[in-house]
Amino acid sequence: MKLTRAIVLGGSALIAQACSAPAPEQVFSRASRSVVMVYAADTSHKIVGRGSGVFVAKDLLVTNCHVIARGKVFVAGNKQQRSPARLMAYDADNDLCVLKVQGLDVMPARIGDAGSVRVGQRVYAIGTPEGFELTLSEGLVSGLREAASGRYIQTTAPMSDGSSGGGLFDGNGCLIGITAFVFSAGQNLNFAAPVDWAVDLAKQASRAGSEGPADPIQLPPALSKQWRHPLLK
Repeated sequence: MKLTRAIVLGGSALIAQACSAPAPEQVFSRASRSVVMVYAADTSHKIVGRGSGVFVAKDLLVTNCHVIARGKVFVAGNKQQRSPARLMAYDADNDLCVLKVQGLDVMPARIGDAGSVRVGQRVYAIGTPEGFELTLSEGLVSGLREAASGRYIQTTAPMSDGSSGGGLFDGNGCLIGITAFVFSAGQNLNFAAPVDWAVDLAKQASRAGSEGPADPIQLPPALSKQWRHPLLK
């Protein structure tokens, strides 16, 4: 009888463990393999942009266009690896660009459901703030903000210069957003574009085959050093 009880209790314990959310270190272990740093340089190889990127498909990463818009040459990498990147597609209105990168030891992110995100949900941002590669920060979804194109995710997960283009992941390590901008006039007001936009753009890039856009990135005139997202105006 005692043996039966021990088996039942053991089974219950195992079930509870399997259904519980992964610990932050497990989220990082899964999600970080899809995140890289992204650099943009001019023709003289001077760095003119720095940020993060997330692989959403094989050889295709998504970043913010404002990270690379001033560059002519693009590089992505993680750890000690570096590979050239090529622009494949962009959505200037939503500030998202897709780059093709080969030769890196990465895995595409598991895609989550941005539509099911709720205020109060725990989330994790992974990126390259201030050049510190693969930095993990934790926070909550603090708001869901409607814009012309759709709904942005507001989060308390800390971000800094260089976080742009990184990943916002849910508690299971699934990508739900692309970290996009910070409202610096406040405190801990950080925003991510929904992952759906990134996935749709990557599909567009895949359909384009080996050819990228014929024209350079043409961002809205407001996108400058003093750029403010329309959501904040």
